[in-house]
Amino acid sequence: MAKRSVVIVKSVDPADEGEGLPALGSIEEVLEKLSQFNTSPDGGKVGEGAEALGLVRAYGPGMYAELMASDGVVRQVMVTMTDEDFAFPVLVRLCRAWRLTMLDTASGQRLRF
Repeated sequence: MAKRSVVIVKSVDPADEGEGLPALGSIEEVLEKLSQFNTSPDGGKVGEGAEALGLVRAYGPGMYAELMASDGVVRQVMVTMTDEDFAFPVLVRLCRAWRLTMLDTASGQRLRF
């Protein structure tokens, strides 16, 4: 089964001329938001290379999410869906609840909720 990747970012008004992507929060805040949708780290040891970079991987229904903080804040979450039938409805609910935007990396399609 093919994997599909999407990027989750904070929804912004296209007319805004802000500097870069707005922050989603700290790693702890983003993990708290994800945990409300049954998505969290597995508790295992992260590889030294990833740990040194500050990369955190959280696993959820039919997906895993990778987040990394630069300057102490997470600006986007890369989600790889391993089973789209399970993952997509969860991602839609998450995006609606937190007013986030989902970007399909393959097609460039933007889904706002």
